[in-house]
This record gives sequence, C-alpha cells and structure tokens, in this order.
Amino acid sequence: MYVEINFIFIKKITKFIILTKVLNKLPVSIAMQDVDNKVLGKRTKTGMRRGMSTHEAIMFGVGGAVGSGILFAAAGGTGYAGPAIIVSWIIAAIFIILVTLPFAEYAAMFPRSGISARVAYYSYGSYGGFMSGWGLLIWAATIPAIEAVAVSTYASLYFPFLYDSTTGVLTGYGILLAILLLLGFFALNMVGIARFGKFNKVLTWVKIGVVVAFIVILPLFIWHWGNFTSGLVGASSAGGFAGFMPSVGGLFIAIPASGILFSFGGYRQVADMAGEVKNPGKTMPKIIGTVLAVQSLLYIAMAVVIVGTVSWAGFGIQTGDWSFVAALGSPLSSIIHANIIPGMTVAEADLLGGMVIVFFLFAIFSPGGTLGVYLTGASRIIFGYSEEDALPKGFRKTTKHGAPYFALILALVLAIIFLLPLPSWYALVDFVVVAAVANFAVASISLPVLRRLYPNVERPFKIPHPMAWAFVSFEVATFLIYWATFPTTLYALGAVLAGSVVFIYQASRKHFMGLNLRNSVWIPVYIAGMIILSYVGGTPTGGLNIIAYPFDYVVLAIYAAIFFVIGLMSAPKEALISADSLLDTTKEVDVEGEY
Repeated sequence: MYVEINFIFIKKITKFIILTKVLNKLPVSIAMQDVDNKVLGKRTKTGMRRGMSTHEAIMFGVGGAVGSGILFAAAGGTGYAGPAIIVSWIIAAIFIILVTLPFAEYAAMFPRSGISARVAYYSYGSYGGFMSGWGLLIWAATIPAIEAVAVSTYASLYFPFLYDSTTGVLTGYGILLAILLLLGFFALNMVGIARFGKFNKVLTWVKIGVVVAFIVILPLFIWHWGNFTSGLVGASSAGGFAGFMPSVGGLFIAIPASGILFSFGGYRQVADMAGEVKNPGKTMPKIIGTVLAVQSLLYIAMAVVIVGTVSWAGFGIQTGDWSFVAALGSPLSSIIHANIIPGMTVAEADLLGGMVIVFFLFAIFSPGGTLGVYLTGASRIIFGYSEEDALPKGFRKTTKHGAPYFALILALVLAIIFLLPLPSWYALVDFVVVAAVANFAVASISLPVLRRLYPNVERPFKIPHPMAWAFVSFEVATFLIYWATFPTTLYALGAVLAGSVVFIYQASRKHFMGLNLRNSVWIPVYIAGMIILSYVGGTPTGGLNIIAYPFDYVVLAIYAAIFFVIGLMSAPKEALISADSLLDTTKEVDVEGEY
C-alpha cells in the first residue's frame, strides 16, 4: 500500500514537471490568457482586445464630449450670436446628428478600430480613403493638445504665469504643463483600453455631476432675464438686431468658428473604439446614439445658463458686450465670480464663492479626461491607417494589454508638434474643425455607396432613406466648412491636401498599384474648390465678397449638389475589399514578444 501511494505520488510529480516545462515553452500560459481575457477582453485578429463594456464606451464618448468645449465654446460663441447662441447649439446638435449618425451604421457593420478614418477606403479605395482619413487624423492628433492647452489656460485664473492674456497664448510654463499632461495620459493609455475605460468611467460621472450641478443650482441664485434680449453691442448699426437674435449669419458662423462643432466630437472616439467594444455589432448604435443625446442636452442647457447668468454690472461693462464674455480666459468661473456683489447675503456669497472653486477644479481635470480619450482615439486612427497600408506596419504592434504603442507614441508626438506653434485654444479649434468636416463630407456619400457595394453584410443598425440622408448630410458638411470662414478654410483644407505627399510616399512602396485614382480624384478637387469658394465668398465668412451674401449660399448649395452626383458616379461598381476580410472577429493570438 505504501509503495502504491508513493508510485502514484511520483507519477503525479512527473506529470507536473512535464506540464511545467511545456507551459514554460509557451509564449503565455493558458491560465494567464484566461485571466487577461477576463480583465482586458478577448483578442481580435488585429491584436486589439474587446474589453470595453457598453456603459464604459458611453462614458468614453461623453467623457470626450464634456471637456474644454463646455468651458470655452459655451461662452465663446456669444461673440458671434449674442443670446441666440442657444439656437446655434440646437442647430449644431441637429447638424451633427445628420452628418454623424451614419457612423453608427459603419461601426456596427464593420466594427474595426479607427473606422471613422477607414470608411472611405471601402467606398473609394486607397487614395480616397487616405484623403478622407487624413483630415480626421489631423483632428484627432490635435485635440489632445487642445485639451492640454485648456487646462493650462484655465489654471491661469490662480496661476497667471501660465498664460499671457495680452497675446492670448500660453507662456513657456503653460506649454511645459501641457506637455506633462500629454505624457501622463500617454502612460495611462499604455495599460490598455479596458483599464483606461474603467478610470474614465469614474472621471466622466464626476464631470457630469459638476455640469448638472452648475446647470441646476446657479439659476436658483442668479438669473438675468434681460440678457435674453440684450443683443450684441453695435449689432443694430451693422444691420443686425438688438434683440434675442442680433445676427442671423452669426448663428451659423458660430457653429464651426467658436468651438461648438468641435465640442460634439465625443461620438467619433466611440466609433473608433469599435474594435475594442464588447459585442459591437449590437451595441455600437446604442452607444453612439446615447452619446449624441447626452452631449446635446448638456451643451444646450449650459448655453442657456451662461446667457442667463452673465452680470454686466459685475463685469463693469456695457450691456450686450458679448464679445467681452467670449474672450474670457476662464469664462464659467469668471461669470460666477462677477455675480458676487454687495448686498448679497453671506450664505449666497459663500455658495457662489464655493462654486467658483469647484468649477475651477472641474476645469482643470475635465479637459484632462478628454485629453486621454482623444489620445486614445488618435492612436486608433493611426493603427487603422497602418492596417490599410497607409502608414508603416510597425504602427500595428500592440502591447499585451492591446494598446498600439507605436501608434500612441506617434499620436503623442503629433500633439506636441501642433501644440508648440499654436498654444491657443481658439486657434487650434478653428484649424482642426475644418479638417474633420472634410471627412464628414466623404463619409456622407459613402452611405449609399456601401449599401450598394456590400448589400449582404449584416447591418444591426440601418439609416432610413440612405440616399436622401446622404444628400442632406453632404450639403450640411459643405456649409459647415464654408462657415468656418477664410483664411481658416485655406489653412485647414490646405493641410488636408498636403496629406497627398505622405500618400505618394506610401504608394511608391507599392509601385503605385491599386490606387483607385479614378474613383477618388473628385475628393481633392472638391476640397480645392471649397478653398476657392471660401476666398471669393461673402464678407461675413471672410471672403472677398465677389459672390455676396446671400447669393454665396445659393452657389454653395448648387456646388454641393453637383459634387454629390459626381461622388456617386465616381464610386466603384464592385467591392474593392472582400466583406469577410473586414470583419474584425475575436480569436486567440500568439502574443510572444509583446511588451
């Protein structure tokens, strides 16, 4: 009996030793893979992990939306539209739904990382995809710098050495702080999207709580009904009106020019996370729709509260001087502080003083969370570009956590490059919005094109009346570019066209094969034409007034209709990429050599 027990014991020990040796030869133990899959999410064939839940993805999008836009754009647009900035936000919400809801169909149809920048690859081929995605890459790479600038600018309320109020740009210390913030969120991104998603979820709930508190509490103690009919100083003498809507044109110009359109960008980051969200085919439409609804409600409510709480007496300025409000370095904190006036009870003064501090702290960490969101989004666009061979293969490499580390490094470098020459929130925002809307335009036409090219691919979410929806979206995108005003259109669209240099380099490595130029040459022609129309357009949008307002709007609408037809006719007759190769399904992968 003793010998038999010893024999069994020795046999088990031998099996354990053999099994240990086998496991040691594997890249990662099976047990460790199971743990990683539960914590970080299962691998896809691209090396990414599907570790983000629906709730975390919604918080990711809302976290991207509730950032510096709610600090600056909510007040900055008043300089163009006065109290009617509320209408601008409502119009912008409608516009953004029109031009962005198709991404819910794309993300559910082809749930791949960086899908926003890749849509045109599937509808117009490599050159069209590159030109469309390049504008989005400029957008995504610049926004981390914008959010870092926002933190430094707001911090100058108590640390004035960070910001030069005379020039409107950061000082050397402010730039240094912005770069340190970028480095910090780069490190956080390296631990993987699932862990960053959990951190961001908590941060976003705090941000939403502070914004809702501002919207609900502030009107209970300070409210000035006269602000809603105060107009704009000098508007009536310039042909405008002194009431609620002093400038009809200002309503629309404010949307791209003051950061309103920029503020609605949170949904894009969710779409670009499609390759890392659990069950994306079913959840992506719900996620994108929820993000659009929440951010629209928050921003419109914030605009109402800002208009109603400005104290002209507290600022010591003329009634209706919304340009002063728009130029405030720390607008929300300054608006609250201006309402602390003699005659107010001690309790009310203490409450408002506390809100100044709370909102100041909120203004510091809120853009920080958004910075992390967009740094993640930019890296996923770079990752997607690499998968389409528009950038070197090295940018596809991921860590064991599923983070594309070379793509993250490039996103960080690009953010710093954009930050150094333009350390100003409004200067950066004006530039990136136009580049992004160029992507909206091409993505709009892609809706009916993809319906025709991939009729049998499952679409868990479908846009109704795709042809009509695409036409209206393309018209809206064209007008949004125009309203950004010249010369911003020249700089931003010029930067998009300059992307052709990068494309030519990559194309030369493939001996200029498979470029699909015939299908996509209309895109750079459309962009170049928009620069010309912006230059010769009406005075309100910065043009030479050769085509004066409102005739410039008529010409623009016809121009968009013509290129919509050209875009449809230029599309390929058959699918350029097989549908099976575009489905980013999960499977176990060899992760040997990952960091």
